[in-house]
Amino acid sequence: METISLSSTMPEVGVRASRSAPIIIATDGRGQSDSALIVGRLLAESRDAARVVTVVKPIPMIAEVPIPVPPEVEEERDEAIRREIANQMSRTWDAPPDVELFAGDPATVISSLAHSTGATMIVAGLGRHRVTDRVFGDETALRLVRMADVPVFAAANGLTHAPRRIVVSLDFSETSRRAARLALELAATNATVYLAHVAPRDSSLYDWKGHGATYKLDAGNALQKTREELRIPSGTTVQTVLLQGDPATELLAFAASVNADLIATGSHGHGFVARLLIGSVATRIVRCSTCSVLTVPHAAAMTRARITAEPPVVMALPHLEWATELDDFTRRNFGRRGTLEVDDPDIGAQAQEFAYPLLGATFDTHDQQVELMFGEAGRGKRHLTRGIGGVSAIDVLRDERGRDLAIRIAHGVGQTLLTFAS
Repeated sequence: METISLSSTMPEVGVRASRSAPIIIATDGRGQSDSALIVGRLLAESRDAARVVTVVKPIPMIAEVPIPVPPEVEEERDEAIRREIANQMSRTWDAPPDVELFAGDPATVISSLAHSTGATMIVAGLGRHRVTDRVFGDETALRLVRMADVPVFAAANGLTHAPRRIVVSLDFSETSRRAARLALELAATNATVYLAHVAPRDSSLYDWKGHGATYKLDAGNALQKTREELRIPSGTTVQTVLLQGDPATELLAFAASVNADLIATGSHGHGFVARLLIGSVATRIVRCSTCSVLTVPHAAAMTRARITAEPPVVMALPHLEWATELDDFTRRNFGRRGTLEVDDPDIGAQAQEFAYPLLGATFDTHDQQVELMFGEAGRGKRHLTRGIGGVSAIDVLRDERGRDLAIRIAHGVGQTLLTFAS
């Protein structure tokens, strides 16, 4: 039996997986999922932070003869799958954890498990994406991206190390920015990361924010601003790239030209149809890429605070005490810098403010709204205030020492999240 040796290249930061926020590693026992096990092991970093699962589809019945499948047939099939997976684990994992066996549709079961366990990420094999796979519904990786509310890492065959050359598809939405941040956390030490934006073929037809400037200049400035907002690990090289043409075609071609081992992209969250279809760009990348693909779905754009505390401690503030509790929250966190994000199912997750010091959080009992104030202390300094109405719940996330990590304000069908940098 061939043994696959693992590279010592590890992510510099990692994804902060833990027993309470694990990485779900999906395998079907076949060679196409070997890389999922290897990459999942590297990213989880500890045995307790990984859950290895396989999902067995029910044996189909012949329509003309609707006779139930005998239990012994299913048991024999399940035992054969367990043997395949045991052989696979022995060649990809030194001290393999137990493999959990489920029955049902793989994408449905895995995405549901990730949601119910508060998973940090799903890692699966990129698999095959031929026309026959689409017809017979075997595009598990793509269906996971469409269904999951956590990031999905589709590992290509042959990937045995943390990504060293990464292409990030940036359309300047919050999901694409989160894909960039997560890609940096997954990157190997001394990796090269390309922040790539694809301009339309006829950029003159698009009104980019700005007056009198060209699309190329504005897009270049936006790329540079995004780069400056990222927390780049020491030794990592980040380059900005402006392409033009069909987004999926250009991104795939560029990734091939730089020999990338990962493409990271966010899916759009604008409207029901877009959320359902995840966007034609992400679909084509997953289907056509020869390297691994990391996709951050709309629903995963607000998960960073959830996985910072190990285990996370969520304090739900009583409604009648919101005013007092927010005053206490202000005293504890005055001057701390954070990122304010607004998550709305119709417009997606959008980062509103970066690294502004918190000046105060209050609840106006008359107007029944929460006000968050940011800026530099002192007269004449710039101040920003955000009012949030229709508040239904307020939660504070704390670490094991009782220090505040984030505050979540639920309103309507959306939420606002303030995550502290440190």
